[in-house]
Amino acid sequence: MAGALSYGLSDAVELDSAAAIAVCGMVTARFGAASTVRLCQRTLKKSLGVFMLLVAPVVPAKAYFAESYKDKQEDIKSGNEQVYMKKMISAGIIGLGSGFMAGMFGVGGGAVVVPALTVATDMNYHSALGTSLCAMILPAMSGTFAHYQKGNVAIRIAPALALGSFFGAYVGGKIGIYVPEEKLRYGFTGLMLTLGTRTILKA
Repeated sequence: MAGALSYGLSDAVELDSAAAIAVCGMVTARFGAASTVRLCQRTLKKSLGVFMLLVAPVVPAKAYFAESYKDKQEDIKSGNEQVYMKKMISAGIIGLGSGFMAGMFGVGGGAVVVPALTVATDMNYHSALGTSLCAMILPAMSGTFAHYQKGNVAIRIAPALALGSFFGAYVGGKIGIYVPEEKLRYGFTGLMLTLGTRTILKA
C-alpha cells in the first residue's frame, strides 16, 4: 500500500489495470494458499527458487517482445474499445496467475505482475511497478487471511515486519521513480538471480 501510494503520487499507477489484476488475484490467492498443504517445505523452496531464476531474464528481454505484444496508447485514448478490452483481459489473466503465486509462494507483484505487465502491455517499467504494487494489495490480504486460518502467520513478528516494510516501500518508491528504467530492469534481474540461487541452495 505504501509503495503504491508513493508511485501513485508520481502518476505512475494505472488504476483500471490494477483493479482488474486485484479482482482476479483475490479469486486465486486462496487456491494458492490452499495448495501449500500438499507440498513439503523443501519442495516449496526449490520451486520458488526455480521460478525466480526463470523470471529473471524476462524484464530485460522486453525489447525482443515489445513489438509483438504492445497495445498503442493512442488507440486506447481515441476510444478503441477492442484494444481497451484486450488490455483488461491481459490484466485479468495476469491477476489470476499472480494471485495464485502470491498465495502459494508469498510472491506475485514483483516476481509475476511486473514482468508480465512489462512484456504484455505498453506500460513503461515505472508504471508497471506502481500498478503492480497497487494491484497486489487486496490479493495479498486474501492470501494472508487464508494462511492465517491455517496457522501459517507468525503473529509476533508480523507487525514489526509490516511497519518496516511500509516505510521501506514508501521510501523505495520515492527513490525508484527517479532511477532510469534500464537500471531498474537489470537490478530486478540481478535480484531474482541472487534470490533464486540462494533459495535453491538453502532448500
